[in-house]
Amino acid sequence: MVQMDMPSQPIILVDGSSYLYRAYHALPELKTSQGQHTGAVRGVISMLKRMLADYPEAPIAMVFDAKGPTFRHEKYADYKANRPPMPEDLREQIEPINDLVQALGVTLICVPGVEADDVIGTLARQASNSERDVLISTGDKDLAQLVDKRITLINTMNDTRLDVEGVVEKFGVPPNLIIDYLALRGDSSDNIPGVPGVGEKTALALLQNIGGLDDIYCNLDKVPGIGFRGAKSMPKKLQDHRDTAYLSYQLATIKLDVALDIAVTDLGPARPDTEKLIEQYRIYEFKTWLQELEKGDSPIPQPDTAESEPNVNYECVLDEARLTTWVEKLSKADVFAIDTETTSLNYMDARVVGVSFAVEPGEAAYVPFGHQYLEAPEQLSEGVVLNALKPLLESTDHKKVGQNLKYDLSVLINHGINLKGIAFDTMLESYTINSTASRHDMDTLSAKHLDIEPIHFEDIAG
Repeated sequence: MVQMDMPSQPIILVDGSSYLYRAYHALPELKTSQGQHTGAVRGVISMLKRMLADYPEAPIAMVFDAKGPTFRHEKYADYKANRPPMPEDLREQIEPINDLVQALGVTLICVPGVEADDVIGTLARQASNSERDVLISTGDKDLAQLVDKRITLINTMNDTRLDVEGVVEKFGVPPNLIIDYLALRGDSSDNIPGVPGVGEKTALALLQNIGGLDDIYCNLDKVPGIGFRGAKSMPKKLQDHRDTAYLSYQLATIKLDVALDIAVTDLGPARPDTEKLIEQYRIYEFKTWLQELEKGDSPIPQPDTAESEPNVNYECVLDEARLTTWVEKLSKADVFAIDTETTSLNYMDARVVGVSFAVEPGEAAYVPFGHQYLEAPEQLSEGVVLNALKPLLESTDHKKVGQNLKYDLSVLINHGINLKGIAFDTMLESYTINSTASRHDMDTLSAKHLDIEPIHFEDIAG
């Protein structure tokens, strides 16, 4: 990455509350030797460190929801009433997260009476009005209403960005109609009621053909002419629930004028306190991060320069067309590498949730079909993927290489596939060369023989 002058760096606003729950639900339960839960801590800090690595000199703040009700509860007592209380094992991780965020040198903001979205909206609008670019890191769809020519959303879980065109592509309406969209269809996650009987398709039909909420209520006579199912009865339904629609509009609207003790111009780049980080990493037993600091590495991962990036083509396959293309590549290859992602290390119980393969150095793909986590992409079904691959996997004419393929062979049997054509196993080769070595895992072999340190599983999942 080429370092830029400060004014050209985007202002980074991190939705800490979004990070918190995504990390908690996406990662397995982790505890220290003293029983302290750390899964959410690990997940939040991992995501934050990735943002810092990508934008090391950008002004940054992380914003969390404050404890207690907000002004929206005064408008509507049942706002978010369907949400269960924060789990106790997550609650105990709030203070450690706050401590580590501040030890990383990131400004932490938490304002009572409003939500993190409102603080982010206020700061983002300040920046946009000052002709500064803003990058909001979140998985919350509500924040799409803030997007403009200066404000962009980034989802670190799937590395997708939403600019104005991206919002239209994802939701079917531009950012200035997102509030109207939520007002019509409601939002079950926040218990925003919306108009009964109006779902996604109906809301889009109304907005795309007539306009925003005010336009719709000024032109109820035009609703039957749109032609969607139930259009003839929709004017009365809308009229009967007019107050609810406008209440929902108010609840869905992000405040842009929160009184803050800090302005966007006060934000600066992260300046980590290494000594505090070492202390915190010891307490919460983040051994890899601790070892990095103790050997003198930077607290913030350093971005790769363009010159050091290898020429690679790694792909996540999510549709049948690309799966077919890869099956054809594998069919034509003399030999290909294969690996499975599974639910357990015990092959008798494990189920395959994804398959990866490579045909040459730098040319590889991963096909997920059983991943379940917040914001997981839509995937092909297990049947579609394994039925397409089964002829190749059971063919003795198509040679396979891999690491510990005995495990993959055993797991695939659970799916009715008999893996054949195994030509080479790197784990067996390592053992043959040096049977007295203590480790024959892929990370160790890669570092020893290729001088490459792979991304560790715990760096992604904790």
